[in-house]
Amino acid sequence: MNRPAAPGFFQHLWLLWGLRLNIGLNQGPGKSRLMAVGAFLLSSAPAWGLGVSFYGLMRLRPVAQNEVWPFFILNLLCFVTSAVWVMWPLMSAGVDDHSELSRYAPFPISPFRLLIASTVASLFEPRALVFYAPLTGAALGYASVHTVRMKWIAVLLYVLFALLNATWSRVGLHLVLNVLRAKNSAQLIGGGFVFFLVAASFIPPIDTSWLTSVVGEGSVEKMDMDLIVNATLALGRVPPGYFGDALLELSYGYRSNALANGVGMLVFMLMGLGIAYALLLYFHRNVGRAGPAVKEAGDNDPFARTRTRSTTLLVREALDLWRNPRARLLASVPFVLAILLKLTSGRALFEYMLGASVDAWLMGGLCIYGAVVMASTFSQNTFAYDGHGLAMLIAAPVELGDVLRAKNVVQGAAASGMALLVGIFYRVYFGRGTALDFLCAMAAVGAVVPVLLAAGNFLSLYFPVKFHASLKRRDKLPLTASVLGIVAASVGCAPFAWALRFAGTSGPGWQTLAMITLCAGVNAVLYRALFPLALRLLEQRREIVLRAVTRE
Repeated sequence: MNRPAAPGFFQHLWLLWGLRLNIGLNQGPGKSRLMAVGAFLLSSAPAWGLGVSFYGLMRLRPVAQNEVWPFFILNLLCFVTSAVWVMWPLMSAGVDDHSELSRYAPFPISPFRLLIASTVASLFEPRALVFYAPLTGAALGYASVHTVRMKWIAVLLYVLFALLNATWSRVGLHLVLNVLRAKNSAQLIGGGFVFFLVAASFIPPIDTSWLTSVVGEGSVEKMDMDLIVNATLALGRVPPGYFGDALLELSYGYRSNALANGVGMLVFMLMGLGIAYALLLYFHRNVGRAGPAVKEAGDNDPFARTRTRSTTLLVREALDLWRNPRARLLASVPFVLAILLKLTSGRALFEYMLGASVDAWLMGGLCIYGAVVMASTFSQNTFAYDGHGLAMLIAAPVELGDVLRAKNVVQGAAASGMALLVGIFYRVYFGRGTALDFLCAMAAVGAVVPVLLAAGNFLSLYFPVKFHASLKRRDKLPLTASVLGIVAASVGCAPFAWALRFAGTSGPGWQTLAMITLCAGVNAVLYRALFPLALRLLEQRREIVLRAVTRE
């Protein structure tokens, strides 16, 4: 009997993209595809607003008729899009998007084809649509005003630009995976953070004195355009800026120069693809390798001094969180963002827009970000990290409600402690910010954490999935759960944003702190009121949760 022909490359891509779509929409028995697709569209809805806004910006008369500003905006958007896309695995701790290589390992397909399919498929996720929307709108707006010759070349260059970012995003993702899988990951992350802090101290911050001169003279037209021209040229000479520079060349009819930019993007894309492939193979060669035997110390039992059941559960949850590799990555992100903010003179730029409220906004924003990523990452799927240990907890003489209560306490304490450290770091590192700014930031964290914990309790019961501690594979959270989690975080952050908007550019006052603190108290009361309902649902759905977090 003749063996069936192996699937071709495009058939492989079709099958893999279909499977990735089903996984992304969390399809399965009893799941509503219509709701999942609706959640997908809702989560990518900001892309339309961003795209239309930048399309209109490029058609404004002062911009469209200027010879420099359109290219400066395009090159700047190219650079920002690439930077965000490549840094996203670090900023979001999105270390699970690689699971195709192990999930589809039994398939008749090579790892390299899997890598290509995963890379291309990442361009069709909601976050990708949002990231690329500003540049897409700006490029279309530019093409609608200026004559771009050989439009098919411009489309091809846009595709190359997207693939360039996707491949280097895989490099960042796989590098993070190897660090997290290392036995000394905590030392590597800590050492990398210290190195980044020291290296950044030797780089002079960007000069933003031109903002003051523009404000003082009252018109952008008085600005020295040589600065913008030099910035445009500099941004066009790095790989992300090749696309913007190519549009400039096409608008002047220099087709060969545009094609040269395309060749440059292709070379850097292939370079990134090769590095990403090598890093991914290295990760999967080591993911199943047993580590050296470690002799357990008899006097190193963390539960030897716990006297009560609640204390034991708290210690257990704290140790699980402390040893989780994803938590280590999340803990470093706000500090890295603060360093980048100072390195790029971001505070001066925000001060131009926010006035005396700048430190309250920045300190509070970084603190809230640290609390949100730490609390929401674990609380929205709180039983997933127990795995088969959940079966032992259910069989043990312990109330499952006590387990959920301990998880909430540890996750809330971790988020609050994270925000406290970020606030102190901001005050010391920037040397700015008043005690009132710090108190407003802490009150804002107190308002958002109860909302995240309350929402996480219900999401954990209705959308439980398994977390694979080896990072070799994972089951995705449904898009509906992700959208609901974003909504909960937005509701929790709203009091801080409202209070500071009410304060304006004159800086927060004691009434600002009172407003945020009052909302924090209301949110805490709502959390306490909803917790008994979560406990009743936990008793009803514990078998469903157990099956979800223990399935292979």
